Amino acid sequence: MRGAILLAATLAAGPAAGQVVSTAPDEAAVTIYRLRVPIDISVDDRLEEMEPYEGLAMIRETRTIELPAGRSRISFRGVSDTMVPETAAVEDLPGPTVERNEDYNLLTPGALVEGSLSRTVQLVRTHPKTGVATARPAVLRAGADGPVLEVDGRVEGLGCSGAPERLVFDGLPPGLADKPTFSILADVPAAGRYKVRLSYLATGMGWSADYVARVAADGRTLDLTGWITLANQTSMSLVRAPTDVVAGNLSHEAETAPPEFSTTGLTIQCWPLRRQVAVRGRVLNAPIARGHGGIGAVPGEGLEEIVVTAERRATLSELGDYKLYTLPEPTTVASHQTKQVQFLEQRGVRFERLYAFRYDGDQHDEGELEPATSVLRLKNETKAGLGKPLPAGAVTVMESPGSGASLLVGQWRVRDTAVGLPVELELGRSMDVQVNVDETGYRSGPNGTDWTDIQATFVNDKPVAVTLEYRQANQGDGFKVTKASRRSTNKNGDAMWLIRLPPRGQETLRYRVYSE
Repeated sequence: MRGAILLAATLAAGPAAGQVVSTAPDEAAVTIYRLRVPIDISVDDRLEEMEPYEGLAMIRETRTIELPAGRSRISFRGVSDTMVPETAAVEDLPGPTVERNEDYNLLTPGALVEGSLSRTVQLVRTHPKTGVATARPAVLRAGADGPVLEVDGRVEGLGCSGAPERLVFDGLPPGLADKPTFSILADVPAAGRYKVRLSYLATGMGWSADYVARVAADGRTLDLTGWITLANQTSMSLVRAPTDVVAGNLSHEAETAPPEFSTTGLTIQCWPLRRQVAVRGRVLNAPIARGHGGIGAVPGEGLEEIVVTAERRATLSELGDYKLYTLPEPTTVASHQTKQVQFLEQRGVRFERLYAFRYDGDQHDEGELEPATSVLRLKNETKAGLGKPLPAGAVTVMESPGSGASLLVGQWRVRDTAVGLPVELELGRSMDVQVNVDETGYRSGPNGTDWTDIQATFVNDKPVAVTLEYRQANQGDGFKVTKASRRSTNKNGDAMWLIRLPPRGQETLRYRVYSE
């Protein structure tokens, strides 16, 4: 089909008597909660993959409205399209609220056509050779499933003339809104100018913590920088809004979500060609632009812009059992945008570099060496250069090979870490520190208790001494370690040994494991 449609509408003049419209808030503030913390800290959970129905934020708006005396329907236009209406609260009204509504009938091509049935519109047809456009009145007789027009006493399908066509509408049909709208019916005892507060929960907003650790040349300290990454997957832009984020595992009902609904799609049918503009749910996305006109594409899914600022850092305060980070100044988070704000910068944080290996009972080929994991261990203490609550997030570790720029040496995710607790960053497998584990004996006891003799050999091919943390995994009921050639301690239920390996040397550990 060579033709395309341009759907244009002019907003109707002011609201009718008894109708009060607030077009936009005077100011807005937002508190964003973190609901997407993966249990497995090795899992990367990216904010750009967040769906509009995920995430959670509390939006607080202040609006100034002129109210007549008596009963009025007050419409708050421009609320978030992911608003959870049952959580909305309107404060500082001079009278009681009778009812509340969220209006879902949003402006789409199909809704505009359906709402204009039996109305006169302008059909603009462009001559394919001369380019001359001719407008004539037409009456819409059939709607979004295939617009049919009555033109000059004849009935024809839109786009079936063979020439480029477009429809022009004089105004919006009643009840159709171009922005998400929340409305209430309220009784007002006295006319006047009132400042009211509207607050509600909305989905589609989230945040995460991201860290960059730069290892110093001394190999014993690092500089740790933390960033708060905000993501807005809604159609609402927050302009210069005071912003907080809440760290901690918030108890949250899955049913706290915006209502599901389907908007009206538009299908243009003219044999043998057919095309459809289908708009479903709360995300408008109709990318058609063909011929001499088209339906303008609405920003679709995905985060389209990233803004980074490090001029000032977020401040930390307590919110019950959670941590509240307040951004240093009002910030703008536009629709489908992410923004990063620094909240942590600690220099000279001391750490210990060691290697770790955990044996879980799997038998390996005799003599086979397996790489140990390189680990940076920090103490979240003031005397160690840190001493700050650390929200869960991804840590990128950078290190210089001796001269030149720093290079990536590993990434890891940390859990929410309170002050005083250790932080361990697993960087990857070592080529120089390896372990071989052999099961040298086994016996099954008559009372259901089995034991296995184990010999572990540790090899260090580095020119410097290293420390290796070797753990024997807990085997369940009856687990205990005896006859060990070195004294063990306990870590998370496992038996654990710290082995100091000399430069280009090796050590051996023997022990017996009992289990039921």
